[in-house]
Amino acid sequence: MKRYVYRERDYAFGQLVLTLRATIGLTQAGLAEPLGVSRRAVAEWEGGLSYPKAERLKQLIALGMRASAFAAGREEEEIRALWRAAHQKVLLDEAWLQDLLAPPAPVQLSPRLGRLLPRLIWSLPTSLASI
Repeated sequence: MKRYVYRERDYAFGQLVLTLRATIGLTQAGLAEPLGVSRRAVAEWEGGLSYPKAERLKQLIALGMRASAFAAGREEEEIRALWRAAHQKVLLDEAWLQDLLAPPAPVQLSPRLGRLLPRLIWSLPTSLASI
């Protein structure tokens, strides 16, 4: 006689992943590809049947950050909630999170380019300079 083991679904976690994927604007297959997992794995996460490994969850979070999928000003709070909901066996890497949340560093122009840039802009035709 076959015995079936039914796991209890974690609908709260599944809903978080589904919402994040939809906000990013990807299909299950579209999300699976950059994460290096199968579409079925994403479906199981969304169905509350399984959790991603820590590295995959970090990739998912980073993808969400690049797509501005977390509420502005609440990114850290939402990321921490997702991590807790995923029942990870490892703690959230605080250094990684702070690097992820840090604003991009301003681009530094070389001193020479900084001097040339105003001249280049003034030498553009009027129609291009107004863009």
